[in-house]
Amino acid sequence: MRTLYIIPIVHSAADMGSMAKELEKKGIEKLGREKWEENQHRIAQFWDQAEKELDALKLNYSDVRVYQDGLPIGGEIGMNIVTQTAAKGSRNYQIVQKLIEKGATLEETESKELLITEYQFVQAFVQAPADKKDKALKLYEQAKDDLIKKRDAYIAKQIDASLKNRETGILFIGAHHKVKEKLPKSITIKELK
Repeated sequence: MRTLYIIPIVHSAADMGSMAKELEKKGIEKLGREKWEENQHRIAQFWDQAEKELDALKLNYSDVRVYQDGLPIGGEIGMNIVTQTAAKGSRNYQIVQKLIEKGATLEETESKELLITEYQFVQAFVQAPADKKDKALKLYEQAKDDLIKKRDAYIAKQIDASLKNRETGILFIGAHHKVKEKLPKSITIKELK
């Protein structure tokens, strides 16, 4: 039996890498500082609860595989990405780092090519001058659904190929993804909320 825990995530500024400052600025402009800070507080509470729920599972970490939204590589290079992002304050990546330190295995989760394509759309929007923002956003929105479907199919394939019998997987994935629908029935899925 294979089991996969799915943790739907909301990305924080620390998760957004080089675009963090610009996306934070846009969030504050859109919501106002007070609402933006309230939102950040809710995200922090979500991660506190997720960590408690994972700890309560009492897993045998040598049989755990971790899959992370946006991570196109596992092993040592993947761990370097996790460590750097955790050090920048990402609660998501701090939890992933903790799981790996307990003995879990970090797996390649995403297609590098698909992530680069999506990044280019987001970057074009963020960097677009005011008079071209609408066009850049429209282009991204036209491509987004297809990109997410392709990413979800890739992630499901990666999980199916790497998660062995009697192992447990933990997938940290954006709430808008539908990986669950693409996984084989041979994987028991449990969602943490």
